[in-house]
Amino acid sequence: MNDLDDIYRRLDAPRSQRELADDYRTALRQGGSVAAGSAPELARPISLLASAIPPSATVNTAIHTLHALPKTVEGELPEQLLEIAQRNAVDAFGYCQRALELDGADHGYHAEEWLPTVYDIAGPLLQSARLNVEPPTLVQVTQEAISWLSRAIAELEQSSEEAPTSVAETLARLLSVWIFTDVALQDRQSM
Repeated sequence: MNDLDDIYRRLDAPRSQRELADDYRTALRQGGSVAAGSAPELARPISLLASAIPPSATVNTAIHTLHALPKTVEGELPEQLLEIAQRNAVDAFGYCQRALELDGADHGYHAEEWLPTVYDIAGPLLQSARLNVEPPTLVQVTQEAISWLSRAIAELEQSSEEAPTSVAETLARLLSVWIFTDVALQDRQSM
């Protein structure tokens, strides 16, 4: 069954900065060193962000498809879509985190300085998530992640001071999607 109503209800609970930080670290650990980068082309923030586009697009497709499924759908498809979304969110998340670290090293800031901003954005996005709006909140959030990601690439190319803000916006949305999938998958595992 595809019980999005229940998942959205569970997202409604406020999350503290500490809880969001724990989720952030868990998502990063899940991805391992996806972008730690042995490949020389991944040694630049722009390349890392560009590498985050395909998994972000896959997340978008999986989340949109999940929301388009009938509520009564049987079988493993909803869980498979959640797993695909989570795996790709983790990949994109890792690329964006690493890009923020490298940009910080280039411009005199630390990626950790931006984490409270990520949490300040993600918390309200999750708490205000609604299924009964068009598009549903998590569908909108995945679309916005790609928009912010594209904006971050353009800003990095122009050496804009706004680049870390756009990366933080992207990370907040990817974190929100990861939490959504984590809540949904935990629920399915307990069944």
